[in-house]
Amino acid sequence: MSLIDLPDNPVPDGARVGFAVTPDGIKIRFAHWPAAGNRRQGTVTLLQGRAEFIEKYFEVIDDLRTRGFDVVTFDWRGQGGSQRVTRNPKRGHISNFRKYRLDLRTVLKDVSLAHYPGPHFALAHSTGALVLMSDTERLRTMLDRVVLTAPLLGLPSGAWAPDLAAAGRWILRKLSFGLLGRPPLKAEGAKTSAIIEKIGFPIARIFSLFGFGRLFVPGGNGEIFVAFENNRQTSDETRFERFNKVLNAAPELGVGAPTLGWLNAAARTMLAFRKREAGPKIKLPCLVLAAGNDQIVSTPLIEDFVSRTKAAAYVEIPGASHELMMEKDVFRDQFWAAFDAFIPGYEAEMELERARR
Repeated sequence: MSLIDLPDNPVPDGARVGFAVTPDGIKIRFAHWPAAGNRRQGTVTLLQGRAEFIEKYFEVIDDLRTRGFDVVTFDWRGQGGSQRVTRNPKRGHISNFRKYRLDLRTVLKDVSLAHYPGPHFALAHSTGALVLMSDTERLRTMLDRVVLTAPLLGLPSGAWAPDLAAAGRWILRKLSFGLLGRPPLKAEGAKTSAIIEKIGFPIARIFSLFGFGRLFVPGGNGEIFVAFENNRQTSDETRFERFNKVLNAAPELGVGAPTLGWLNAAARTMLAFRKREAGPKIKLPCLVLAAGNDQIVSTPLIEDFVSRTKAAAYVEIPGASHELMMEKDVFRDQFWAAFDAFIPGYEAEMELERARR
């Protein structure tokens, strides 16, 4: 499948597209680009979030190439232009995150490491960041440094029925003459959604065990379009509508709501990072960026995890929504400033300087 080229979202020059086949026989669509100009700083493998696709990251790819990086990216199995794993191609399904780890290892081995020189870095978003974090023991021999944006370590408090929760607080404030019902301060608020974790996760596990894991999560469907006013990804309307134009041109790239199986697989992977030993196990140098106004993943849980991880640094961008790389320029500029300070890193810069001499 070729890349979708639109006037508002042109394919960056020099693209090479193909399919890599995983050991379990799944075709993964990938694309790669050489760095722009003569300045080369290494290779960045770009990992998407859930329900995303290569075309959504053309602007980010251009940004990386102008910085002197070769870029490799791909679609996870079951989304974008990669092979679907259910009869209904709009179901966002996976039974175990080990399969995503297999996708990543395949692309790194067959594309990134095979075609481009080091040092090798990764830039991973949301679900992609969770996949990478769950496999750092293996990836530390393949990557030098990684940047993670809004990793999926938990769902935010109020993720379930946020409007209902807000309405409940309003009623309580009225009945108590303003004494009760005010939103908790950030430091005092819940770090994750108790309803989803205590009810949703067990239900997803039970349904998956009994063979119903391919059902949509309650309230979910195969709809791939969301109005800007209802989106929780970004506050930048121009960039948001650009992605919708891609889906209008190629709806086969889209994926609807996740399945119960996906939720169960994600829950098992997320909960593993709550263990005390999870933080010290991360040996791969990481920069973790979180969005201050994230309504999709839990920013407090991200901060808590990084505080237990010696190999990771933490930066929170106040006011930003979930998709930091697709946000307004005032937020994107902060993201790129942090990225540039961490990648390629002092050691890599010295190695490149010695190589030039």
